[in-house]
Amino acid sequence: MADNETNPKPGAEKTGAALTDAEKDAAVRSTRRFDLRRIIGALFVVYGLIVLIVGLVDLGGDNETKMTGGIQINIWTGIGMLVLGGLFFLWDRLAPVPAEDIVKNLEREEDAKAAGEGDIEKF
Repeated sequence: MADNETNPKPGAEKTGAALTDAEKDAAVRSTRRFDLRRIIGALFVVYGLIVLIVGLVDLGGDNETKMTGGIQINIWTGIGMLVLGGLFFLWDRLAPVPAEDIVKNLEREEDAKAAGEGDIEKF
């Protein structure tokens, strides 16, 4: 009974396998590289460039500008999308995901994996 008080769950003890600094740095770089703000910003920049180029080439001619009231809508939309994509990149640059949060989540995942490896009673 005294053993259960100190260690209530047999599979829940820590394995002692701490993450190395290299693993932590790699996790932080990987998480920041694939941050959703970067992906959304890149999509806006790519589509903004496409729309801007279409507007500059003017594939629709005068018919399109008549439908929009004389405004080159593709050019303005492309510029707006480029600005929005740039703002997403700026947001990612000025407020990155804190490294402490990334490392804590990684350690929590590692502890959950280690706790579940020897625990057959759950199934």
